[in-house]
Amino acid sequence: MEEKAQVSFEYLLTAVFAIMLAISAAILVEAMRSLALKAQADLLSTRSRVIENIMTK
Repeated sequence: MEEKAQVSFEYLLTAVFAIMLAISAAILVEAMRSLALKAQADLLSTRSRVIENIMTK
């Protein structure tokens, strides 16, 4: 019976580790998405400013 408890505890630890890994990956993906959206907004702003400067000259 003690062996089964040890195996169950190991499965529990593995499951917790997998969940923590998935949460960490999701946080990383969200951070990267946020960074990409900010970079895209900056790029669009710069493009608009350049087009505006070209049109006024």
